[in-house]
Amino acid sequence: MREIDDYTSPLDEAVEESDFAFELPGSEAGLVLIVDDEESSALLHHSILEAAGYRVRTFGRGSDVLEHLVSAEPIVLMTDYDMPEMSGIELAEHALDVDPDIKIILLTGRGDETTAQAALRLGFSDYIIKPPEPIALARAVQRAFHQRAGERHHRAMLTWMKMELGRRQNEIRDVTLSTLAAFANALDTRSPHFHGHSRAVALQAGSIAVGLGLSEDEVESVRIAGLLHDVGMIAVPDYIVEKSGVLTEEEFAIIKTHCDRGVEILEPMEHLGDSIRFIHEHHERLDGSGYPMAKRGDEISLGGQIVGIAEAWVAILESRPYRSGVPREEGLEMLLKLAGEWFLPEVTQALVDSDVGML
Repeated sequence: MREIDDYTSPLDEAVEESDFAFELPGSEAGLVLIVDDEESSALLHHSILEAAGYRVRTFGRGSDVLEHLVSAEPIVLMTDYDMPEMSGIELAEHALDVDPDIKIILLTGRGDETTAQAALRLGFSDYIIKPPEPIALARAVQRAFHQRAGERHHRAMLTWMKMELGRRQNEIRDVTLSTLAAFANALDTRSPHFHGHSRAVALQAGSIAVGLGLSEDEVESVRIAGLLHDVGMIAVPDYIVEKSGVLTEEEFAIIKTHCDRGVEILEPMEHLGDSIRFIHEHHERLDGSGYPMAKRGDEISLGGQIVGIAEAWVAILESRPYRSGVPREEGLEMLLKLAGEWFLPEVTQALVDSDVGML
């Protein structure tokens, strides 16, 4: 059987630089438009974001901001919900008609979370409860710019890939993986609780696959899936990722969409092969308690099981806003109790034998 130290992967080393790059925008790269009829609230938001390095303009009415939505530069729109003449919902509809890529953050009062969550389904990217914590406000705006950049990058990358396929057929796979790996790492950095998460899952999944005696191609598919398993989390707002309390049913439903969103992003990249299925299945469980399709038993691929247990193991070791990380021995006991219920016993044992944990 091959040892894990003998296994190499294109992901282990930097590949040749391509002429298509993805860089997360800095605070100076875009404009924040704030619409709030409460002058004191608008000034507070303005000062917080200006101190964070953003260029900001404030308006008291939705109609005042419409002409400023047509711009060549990236824009994030922050709007109050309840305003005279034009509500925040109506303003968002106009804004999305003008610029379908615009990211909109709803400003709402405490106690209006139901309205805010409904707004997410209408196209808002996030919401902020007034008065906001300065760090939470700046992070929400940063994430909005990152999400816009990521979506535009994805479309541009697909166009570029089609052109490159004819010219660089043999090189396109590694170039694409390099770009996607950078994207996954950028997503991990949006929260201090997820730094290095995707890399750790990829290493653990590859270790398990080697321990199970899979071929090099199979191991590589598993490692790629481990690295990209959370790409779909770009669709999950920061307020859910960073929530310190119990998630509501609606919030958990949003979390569960990340498997489908990941597939939507990666599906056009046919060269990723089985990795896409493994990503889709990494939250499925043998007893049917998982998501997004509640698959059972052998309906779940071996790769999906491997990435699933690797992600579960890394998540157990990591801290979260609502808990501290669990010590290794205690975490292994938790996983062993789930052998045969959530994960195949042989997959569970392969993790125990080849644990790399958090490096």
